[in-house]
Amino acid sequence: MTAENKPDNPEVKSTELSRHQDVVRSLLEEDQLVAFKQRTRFGRRKFSPGLKVLLWALRIYVVVMLIIVVIQIVRTLR
Repeated sequence: MTAENKPDNPEVKSTELSRHQDVVRSLLEEDQLVAFKQRTRFGRRKFSPGLKVLLWALRIYVVVMLIIVVIQIVRTLR
């Protein structure tokens, strides 16, 4: 038996599993497919501390810009 055909080979298991999932998906009805997709969703991604800081900085920037735009609109209308 070669390394490719051994049942303990993880590459063979993942390939067979993906083929089985494709067959299962093709046989499901629409509501069953929605339920299947909900069960196979990925969880939240873990962000690095630097990326978290960047995302919060962008959120703060957007809020500040919205405030500035509202102030300019109010000044223009007077």
